Amino acid sequence: MADGVVHRCTQNCPWNKKCFVCKTKSEVREDVVVLHKCKITKEDIPVHIGKTTANACVG
Repeated sequence: MADGVVHRCTQNCPWNKKCFVCKTKSEVREDVVVLHKCKITKEDIPVHIGKTTANACVG
């Protein structure tokens, strides 16, 4: 199997699951939001993959 970065759901799960979201070939350079369908609640959960910018404007 090829090496890569595995991204898992970061939601605080009451069932203590760490669901697989996706796998990327390398670290994502930008902040990307991927919608993950929860297997238990069937809701779409936004999961941030990639790096967040530390000096982003907040306003």
